[in-house]
Amino acid sequence: MLELLASEYRPFIQDIFGLSLFVAAWLWGGGPERAIAASWMVFFEGLPRLYKGYYGASYQLEQVDLFYASMDGAACVLWIAIALNANRNYPLIIAAMQILALAAHLARGLIETISPIAYATMVIAPGWIQLCVLAVGLFRHVMRKKQYGPYRDWRVPVRWFGLLQAREGQA
Repeated sequence: MLELLASEYRPFIQDIFGLSLFVAAWLWGGGPERAIAASWMVFFEGLPRLYKGYYGASYQLEQVDLFYASMDGAACVLWIAIALNANRNYPLIIAAMQILALAAHLARGLIETISPIAYATMVIAPGWIQLCVLAVGLFRHVMRKKQYGPYRDWRVPVRWFGLLQAREGQA
């Protein structure tokens, strides 16, 4: 696992895995799968590319990068809202991993003796776990839908997630 974190191809592999999950979630997933995958693409693929393109900066490990910390905070709030409203259990794990990533920024800001490698691991590892949990959750959703038929995406009907609701005619 440490070789994956240190690999120079890690960002490329994570981008391909995230994009594949986004497409799979949009094709076969329900509302929570689509919401999580879409927010992953916005927060961890789209915004960093815009930031890097505009500022030309890369991720800083010596100090807390406020852009990435605020991006992790916004994703954390969104994923907690999705997890609390989804009719699934795995979004809770994804939200918990995002809390860990946000805690890494707080720890880096409060304690100066954290090594850059430890900080990078604390920020990078939850992302891999989130993608793997999303993949397993999407697979279980597809299998459950195949075995039992359609079921609710959200615990309580949420109208503002209407775009992300699974369409009943598609399978």
